[in-house]
Amino acid sequence: MQVVGICSLCGKAGRMNTCSLCGAIVCSDCYYTPKGVCKSCKNKVSRKVI
Repeated sequence: MQVVGICSLCGKAGRMNTCSLCGAIVCSDCYYTPKGVCKSCKNKVSRKVI
């Protein structure tokens, strides 16, 4: 889901995405689209899958 706001990871303003794991509102630079998660949760998801 996209909203307008400020990224909770880098502070950038604009269109945001919501992480499906932690619920963080993050910009496109901090969002990992293939998994629908923020870059903080991306590492957690990658570790669980491998």
